[in-house]
Amino acid sequence: MDSIFLYAFLAGLGLVTSFITATIGMGGGILLLAALPNVLPANVLIPVHGAVQLSSNLSRFLFDMKDVCTKPLLHFFIGSLIGSYFGSLLFDEVDFELIPLIMSIFILTVVWLPVSNIINVIPGRYLSLGIIQTALALYVGATGPLSTSVLFKDGYNSNEVIVTNAAINTIINISKIIVFSVLGFVFHDYIIHIVVMSISAVLGSYLGAAIRLRIDVDLGKKILMTLISILCVKNIVTYFV
Repeated sequence: MDSIFLYAFLAGLGLVTSFITATIGMGGGILLLAALPNVLPANVLIPVHGAVQLSSNLSRFLFDMKDVCTKPLLHFFIGSLIGSYFGSLLFDEVDFELIPLIMSIFILTVVWLPVSNIINVIPGRYLSLGIIQTALALYVGATGPLSTSVLFKDGYNSNEVIVTNAAINTIINISKIIVFSVLGFVFHDYIIHIVVMSISAVLGSYLGAAIRLRIDVDLGKKILMTLISILCVKNIVTYFV
């Protein structure tokens, strides 16, 4: 793909996926991750995705930080520190060529199965969620729907869920960047890709926050789930063909 068209595609992808999460509270990061195997090597998907999502989630949090729920966030942060450490211990055992396959299967599982019901019965669920979600994010990238669904089930309103989940994923993305940097990933090699998508992601967060209350969330989720599923099935089929 010509570099100009590549960066234009990445900019559009960053804008649209960040806008989606800012308006309906979930799915943009997953959509971004499901689309990236079409333009990036398998072994760089997770770190590049994490760097881009940091700008998306941090900006979404900063735009509406007054709505953040501090208690779940604090418990999650403690769990995230534990999850980062234990998750990184398995890196030498992972074949990163399998990442598109693993993450696509994970995404389909999270999107279509009631995984959050299992998390809801775990003691200290936000602490546990921090451990599980951060460790998983090192290998499958986008785990945001797990915390989104738990927050909704706890009765928080839409704005609180979107902003708190943005803060949660900011913690995850920072953890991923630190872990991958320590393990030797050179983010500078993909700095243009990251900067292009990050700038457009911040714009997407701003636009999404501005029109959030005008969006039909249920319809948006149905369309998004269908599109994500198509991309994931494509990734799975491509791996085996």
